[in-house]
Amino acid sequence: MGLINTLLDKVNQANSALETTKGIKSKIAGFTKDSANFVDELKEQAAESERTLQKRRASLEKSVDAANSSKKFATQTASSSFVEIQYPLQDGLENFIVFRTRPRKKRDGENGRNLLSDESVEIALYVPDALISTANVGYKAEGVGTFTRGALAVFDRGMSVEALKQAGEEIVNVAGTAINKMINAATGDVVNFVQGQAVNPMQEQMLDGVGFRSFNFEYQFWPKTPDEANMVQQIIYYFRTAMLPDTFGAADESEAETFFNYPNIFDVEFEGPVKDTVDGFLPMVCTKCDVDHFGGTKFATFYDGQPIHTNMSLSFTEIKILTQETYNQIASGKKFSKFANDDIGGGSVGLLDRSTAGGDG
Repeated sequence: MGLINTLLDKVNQANSALETTKGIKSKIAGFTKDSANFVDELKEQAAESERTLQKRRASLEKSVDAANSSKKFATQTASSSFVEIQYPLQDGLENFIVFRTRPRKKRDGENGRNLLSDESVEIALYVPDALISTANVGYKAEGVGTFTRGALAVFDRGMSVEALKQAGEEIVNVAGTAINKMINAATGDVVNFVQGQAVNPMQEQMLDGVGFRSFNFEYQFWPKTPDEANMVQQIIYYFRTAMLPDTFGAADESEAETFFNYPNIFDVEFEGPVKDTVDGFLPMVCTKCDVDHFGGTKFATFYDGQPIHTNMSLSFTEIKILTQETYNQIASGKKFSKFANDDIGGGSVGLLDRSTAGGDG
């Protein structure tokens, strides 16, 4: 009880700052003066968190077993262990975003080893307030002139007399256009101006491709217990470790590590009721992990040196482009499709995604 009362005092002192913390404000508003009721609530939340962790552990074990048994892409042994992290621990949240690492290619030579090649890390965080999902398709303008259009007409109609006649007319039209262009180039386009005409570029919008989607995740950490403070440290450590490449040489005995080993790929998904209402994510890589160790406020720590408030900003980029096939794998609204119960295909498989789909091969 003494520890709990101490924690309550610290929470009350930081009440104004805690208003932006996920789930804390509503809990504080509901606290009564009866400390026994508060203890009961903490116990209930702890039990619920434990049930959530057990459920997530079973899911992770299942995914690891599937990776171990997959032979489609893997050429080496897949992950043999995993680490579970969750924040917050005792807020009774129903919805989380779960970040799960795939093992990277293992390097275990005489001159060093690498991390996150034998283990998978699963980090469950609260769903941030701002989470924007965009989908863009690129087009480019290309000129399709009279000659090309004439050739297309011949192709569409076949080698008929009418088609050849039209082709001859288009050739004459092209020749006239070329002469007009030459004259106007010599006169600074004055001829067209005098005649009250301008050249039609005859452009068409042609599909140029689909870009890779990017996501930003902003988090604020206000640990309320030593366990949560420890979780915050682990979260920062594992995100940055998974984001960074490791290095290796051409041979084990080489002291010059001249190559980068690719970082870990993340599988990211929603957990909870929100999973059925919000679109998900394709496999991603972490491209940025910024940490403000004191949350932009005055320097303040707990007795053990752990910062009272920490901000973390993450950036991710998907490694597969969004197509009809890949979107229907992650779409919350695919139930409206006439193919809702059918697999319409996986789309083009990215080489980076394929190399880690079943392990670290």
